Amino acid sequence: MTFSLRDLLPFARGEVPSDLVIRGARVANVLSLEFEEVDVAVARGTIVGMGEGFEGREVLDARGSVLIPGLLDGHLHIESSCLTPSRFAEIVVPRGTTGVFADPHEIANVLGAAGVRGMAEASRGLPLDVFLGAPSCVPASPFETCRVPLGAADLADLFADGTCQHLGEMMNYPGVVAGDREVWAKIAAAGDRPLTAHAPGLSGRALGAYALSGCDGDHESTSLEEGREKLRRGFWVMMRGGSVAPDLEALAPLLREDPARAGRCMGVSDDVDVRTLLEEGHQDAKLRRLCARGVDPLAALRCLTLSPAEYFRLPRRGAIAPGWRADLALVDSLETCRVHRVWKDGVLVARDGRLCVSPDHAVPPALLDRGEPLPPLDRERLRVPAAGRLLRVLGARPGSLLTENLLLPPRVEEGQVVPDPERDLVKLAVRERHTGSGRLGVGFVRGLGLRRGALGASVAHDAHNHIAAGADDRSLHRVLRALEELGGGFVAAEGDRILAALPLPVGGLMNPGPGEETARLLEEVDRVVRGLGVEGLHPCMALSFLSLSVIPRLKLTDRGYVDLEGGGLLGLFED
Repeated sequence: MTFSLRDLLPFARGEVPSDLVIRGARVANVLSLEFEEVDVAVARGTIVGMGEGFEGREVLDARGSVLIPGLLDGHLHIESSCLTPSRFAEIVVPRGTTGVFADPHEIANVLGAAGVRGMAEASRGLPLDVFLGAPSCVPASPFETCRVPLGAADLADLFADGTCQHLGEMMNYPGVVAGDREVWAKIAAAGDRPLTAHAPGLSGRALGAYALSGCDGDHESTSLEEGREKLRRGFWVMMRGGSVAPDLEALAPLLREDPARAGRCMGVSDDVDVRTLLEEGHQDAKLRRLCARGVDPLAALRCLTLSPAEYFRLPRRGAIAPGWRADLALVDSLETCRVHRVWKDGVLVARDGRLCVSPDHAVPPALLDRGEPLPPLDRERLRVPAAGRLLRVLGARPGSLLTENLLLPPRVEEGQVVPDPERDLVKLAVRERHTGSGRLGVGFVRGLGLRRGALGASVAHDAHNHIAAGADDRSLHRVLRALEELGGGFVAAEGDRILAALPLPVGGLMNPGPGEETARLLEEVDRVVRGLGVEGLHPCMALSFLSLSVIPRLKLTDRGYVDLEGGGLLGLFED
């Protein structure tokens, strides 16, 4: 049933009862950055009035609570939660989230445009708005292998049929700065839609050159200085608070120094796994974190509501005012943000941590396509003959997506370079899984802490080929075979024995089961991996970023070592 705002005038004038009146709450006004003591009337999914004297078919006494706009996440990849969209909504909506701006480039690398449309289908009918970005970098760089590359024409089709609302993060920053015609054609395909960015570490003239593209919503700032420069150069700073890259704390002083900057900042997730969502929360957790670091609570709330709505040009969302969408949450306070009730389009959808509605958990067939069968993998292909005095090694940094390009003396046995766990030096392999090529990249990594056995995943940003690290070839080989057998997932093994596994049958990225069970299995894999020596809160997630070629510096893909800042493909050895 459709209606015009004019039809709501009798409710606004108080002539007829509204559907809902919320009385007695302190209303967090992110338009004026103040609290108001007013009642809020809702009819037909819209806020129709604020003040006293409104009557409603339902009246809620909310004294002692704070009413806030529904929380919005300005940049994330739902697939990184290991959950399908409906299972993701099941967790985040009761925590106050009513909308997300999701870049489905993970599934796009696996299944192409069909995967993007599958995510759109899987997101329909949820008590959560899912606005998809058209994946701008599939593959992320020429040195990663995806299922089907997406060109400018493919993006234009995704915009034309309404699948996508904005341009997904433009990760090929070297191509933007260099004026690559195909890269700029993808930007042009978005027309006047919002253009999200990815500019890690860019500064000075390079940052200015990137800014010319109009890609201006960037989530890659990792320091206060970087965030401040990007604000000055016209960017919106998306403060990342993900499972592996918690940059929110480093950037919080931007808002502590001047709350007015909330108009150009927002808190985003990027990559957040199911355990973080269950244990810490979603956007509610970011609000708590910002408040704990001295940010004005109302300014912090604006970063999670009105700012993303304004950036993505969604009118009348993200604030509480007459004529605005009735996406609301009732919390105890901004500082603690314990969520009691959530309304989506004026309908109560969550109460006391549980959904009040039942989303459809069916997985669209497009998301279950496993692609080409993989050719047999001979263990001999994992061997690395010694061919130089110094071995190139990927240096992993705990708690960071950034890596180092190291040159170290290798351990050689019978003419072969072998892992040296005593020096925290183990073998790393990436196996192409989309086209049946059988291509295998082999290198070495330092910084994981692996002492024995192996771990692997089909979650390997951004192409999501199979990635595995092993202290010996036998364990490494077993993990790679297990990933193929499961249709994707996270796996830990020692020798020929599988120690723990989380299957991810939906594109090798997502599990269709309940979030609590997915979290339990993921934690079991991580617990086993910690027993093998890997440190950190999220060892599986840390592994999954070692193939992401668009984050500096050295990464390993199915094509070998890649350093975009160092010239592209690099060899295993240097003399």
